[in-house]
Amino acid sequence: MDASSRASRAHTRMAGRAALVDGSAVLIDCIVEDLSPTGARVIFSADTLIPGYFELEIGPVGQSHCVRTVWRQANTAGVIFLKAQVNAPGVLSD
Repeated sequence: MDASSRASRAHTRMAGRAALVDGSAVLIDCIVEDLSPTGARVIFSADTLIPGYFELEIGPVGQSHCVRTVWRQANTAGVIFLKAQVNAPGVLSD
């Protein structure tokens, strides 16, 4: 088990948006689940091509986080934050 799998996760279901094409202003709606300081599970609508890296906005604040996809299954991806989100509990309390 790696460090990202051991991180404390909050069982969440938050609205998110993702910029899946580098440099694009187009954002795709998604759901962010199991948020932790190191990563999350992201669920997209069907037929979404999930890239290896993308920008992810979580919650109503819209702060963008650069993420790397570590696994994919259908329209769901497990991602890690390229910079650990030490404020993940703060994001959840908003």
